Amino acid sequence: MADNNRRSWMIVPAHEPDALARCEAARPDVVVLDLEYSVPPRAKEAAREGIGALIKSLDEKQLAAFVRIDRDTRWADVRAAMVRGIRGIVFPGADSAEEVAEIGELIAAMERERGVDPGTTELVLMLESARGFWNAAAIAQASPRVTALGVGRIDLTMQLGPLPQNEFRFYRFLMTRAVVAARTFGKQPLGALWRPGSRGGVAGRDASARAAREARLMGFSGCVCATAEQVNPVNEGFAA
Repeated sequence: MADNNRRSWMIVPAHEPDALARCEAARPDVVVLDLEYSVPPRAKEAAREGIGALIKSLDEKQLAAFVRIDRDTRWADVRAAMVRGIRGIVFPGADSAEEVAEIGELIAAMERERGVDPGTTELVLMLESARGFWNAAAIAQASPRVTALGVGRIDLTMQLGPLPQNEFRFYRFLMTRAVVAARTFGKQPLGALWRPGSRGGVAGRDASARAAREARLMGFSGCVCATAEQVNPVNEGFAA
C-alpha cells in the first residue's frame, strides 16, 4: 500500500554534496537523489559511482532515499542505485505497462544480487507524456512495486505545447486523470497545482504552499520539491 504521509519529495542532484547537506537540514519526507535533469551529462558517470554512498548515508540518518533515474539511461541508473538502504526508484516518463514491468524485473534481479530485502524497493512513476496519461490505469497496475503515481510537466509541455497564460483547465484534466488512477489502485497521488511564473525551482514559500493546498483539494497528498525553501510550505499545504 502507498504511504500517503510522504508529502515533500525533494530533488537533490546526485553529483552535488552541498545540495545534499541543504536537503538534510530541511528534513523532507523523502530525499530524491537525481540522476536525470539536474545532473549534466559530463557528471552522470561520477554521480552513478557515488550514489551508493549517498544512499547509505541517508539511511543511517533515517531519511527515506529514492533515486530518480533518467529514462534514456534507466538500466545503468537502476543498477547503480540498487544498494542496501534504498527505499525506491522514481521513474519519469513511463509510457506503457510493459516498460514498467521490465523495470520491476530489473529491480528484483538487483535486489537478489546486491543483498537488498526482496520486494522492498518501491517504484514511483511520474507521468510526463500524452501516452503515459492515456495509459495511467494500466501503468499503475503494471508492477506490485508501484506505490505512487505522479504528474510531471517539462516533457509534457514540450510534447503538447506551451500552456496559455493563466489557463489551467487542460492540466487540471490531466491531474484529475492521474489522481483517479492512483486512488483507484491504492497508490499515492503526487502533484501540485503550480501557477505560471512560480513553478519548480522558482517557486517561493507562498507559491509552494498555495500549489500544495490546491492539489490537496484535488486529492493529491504530496509533490516534488525543487528547493529546500519549498519543503516546509509543501508539508503545511498537504497537512489535513
